[in-house]
Amino acid sequence: MPELSPLAPAVLAALIVVYLLGGFVKGAAAFGQPMVTIPLASFLLSVPTAIAISIAPVMAANVVQLIQNRRALAAARAYLPFYATLAVCMIAGLAVLSSAGHERLLVLVGALILIFVAVQLTGWQPRIATPLRLRAQLASGALSGLLAGMTSFVSFPSIPVFVACRMPREQFALVICVMFLLASTLLSTGLSALGVYGRAELIATLVCIAPSAAGQMFGQYVRDRLPERRLRAVVFAMLSAMGVSLVLRGLF
Repeated sequence: MPELSPLAPAVLAALIVVYLLGGFVKGAAAFGQPMVTIPLASFLLSVPTAIAISIAPVMAANVVQLIQNRRALAAARAYLPFYATLAVCMIAGLAVLSSAGHERLLVLVGALILIFVAVQLTGWQPRIATPLRLRAQLASGALSGLLAGMTSFVSFPSIPVFVACRMPREQFALVICVMFLLASTLLSTGLSALGVYGRAELIATLVCIAPSAAGQMFGQYVRDRLPERRLRAVVFAMLSAMGVSLVLRGLF
């Protein structure tokens, strides 16, 4: 696929629309922004470039969330083994990202989206002790880190595992927020080292913060006025279609 500049007027306009939609999904369903923005952006850009552009909007949203839940910051210390393992395995995942072909990355991203949707639809929530035992932290951190380095999707299996812990809402939000901020920082550093995060990508990701925030605000407005089950059904249908599309594009 010929590489287009993310600052080309048509591409930048498309990215603004993509991040409006991604922000809307984040606001309406409270998850799923990268699962929307990266697949759609990959129609115009390579997967590593699409990942690079996704970082700033994700970081901005999570900085706000960190401030909102700062009273639970002490709870994050119990998950230091998870964060450390996540960081180490993300470095290994970034090495795979730098060498994997575009088609293979499309298949991997699409498959992860479909697995995430399937897990959410089945409602799988085993009971896990809080805080997580060391083995569970290491296993979850290792797999989440490896997949995050390759695709930027740090949500699996970490989020289903943390949901299963049934920790208080504020503590859950804080633990997840620290995870996303750590992953975003490592991704931006790694992609810069790999030569993916150049001036054009940096400008594009900063431009996308505003439409992402606007979409998120509108999504929150809609979420307060529509049944949660209907919203989740629409989001899962959208994510499933994107996952299937990515797998087919990668294979054929």
